[in-house]
Amino acid sequence: MASIRNRSLAAVAAAALGLVAAVTVAQPAGADPAGVLRTLDWEDPTDRTLPVAPPPGFLKQFVTGHGATTVTSPVRAGGHAVRFQLDRTDASPAAGSKRAEINQPDSQPANAERWYGFSINLDPSWAYDTSSEIVTQWHQCDSGCPGGSPPLALLTSKGRWQIDFRGEFVDLGPYRTGVWTDWVFHVRWRTDDAGLLEVWRDGAPVLTRTGAVHGGGPRSPYFKIGIYKWDWAFADRHSSVDRRVMFHDEVRIGDERATYDDVASGPNGCAGALPATATASTHEAANPPARAVDGDLGTRWSGEGFGAALVLDLGAVRRLCGTTVAWHRGDVRWNDYTVYTSADGVTYTKAWEGRSTGATTAPETELFTAGPRDARFVKISWWASAEGNGWASITEAAVLGS
Repeated sequence: MASIRNRSLAAVAAAALGLVAAVTVAQPAGADPAGVLRTLDWEDPTDRTLPVAPPPGFLKQFVTGHGATTVTSPVRAGGHAVRFQLDRTDASPAAGSKRAEINQPDSQPANAERWYGFSINLDPSWAYDTSSEIVTQWHQCDSGCPGGSPPLALLTSKGRWQIDFRGEFVDLGPYRTGVWTDWVFHVRWRTDDAGLLEVWRDGAPVLTRTGAVHGGGPRSPYFKIGIYKWDWAFADRHSSVDRRVMFHDEVRIGDERATYDDVASGPNGCAGALPATATASTHEAANPPARAVDGDLGTRWSGEGFGAALVLDLGAVRRLCGTTVAWHRGDVRWNDYTVYTSADGVTYTKAWEGRSTGATTAPETELFTAGPRDARFVKISWWASAEGNGWASITEAAVLGS
């Protein structure tokens, strides 16, 4: 029961379907669709220059060795991602700022139309804080443009995702730590009625605005990823945390020729994790099934016995492509398990079978062997572990789909 974890999600889906040409994949530089101007997934060795230097075509705004580094876990796809860390005590790379970011240069053409796809994983240490931070932003040009806040930014604030669009704060619900959240932004950078902003989260549309999208200037805003926490630059502003750590992966920037599928993370039908409720065939009172879907890697569902199963209910039939499962003590023991799907919760068919790595407590992703399918229920049935104690223990589980 060999694992497919260490291969690109897109490549695995293509191989499983036998239709490489028909699947949107994370391709190497030079093989992207015509509308994709830049892919930054850190699979190209020439992009893995952090923290010493930014990837080609980007600038860096941090001064510490931990500000931005390439890592091999967690990753959204492939074998690498970038890790950002900002400490309250970090020196400021620019006057009055506390940030660890990399960004495009201020050379974007006026009235540009752009597609931006990227995935964010907030580290489990990303605790609630009354002080907000930007995790991706588009900044107005540095000269000849209106000053002040960026016209568009993605934030975390008081435990929730927010978009700041020209001073309008749009709440997108609570964030989850330790899992990947996929984003796509489509922007026509105009100052008139032809402007457009469209946003998707995990494959679902969450925001549309028309009209002016920035305040003017000779160039369009430029793209920045990383952490910007402005309150840390002021001694009198309250913040209850001293460190922020997050991961970015699968960054793609497209022009007017691009489409959603060209920049979105993962293959078609596998946009991201879907919200679900959980039941189980068995559980101990202290570790009920709901704890496997609470966004906290510190809690778990535990069920005893051969075939103990966690069942995720998506609430409706959806297009599904795989699962992510994080195992309690997953860094010291492997687990054998099978994933089944069902449209009605009665008749189940096998979707995947294999073994976890036994090397990590982070969520591990597996795509369905026969490719995407339509289902409402996903059953994760446990059979054995390296320690042989007779218990299945999952800290977090999610279903990937669209």
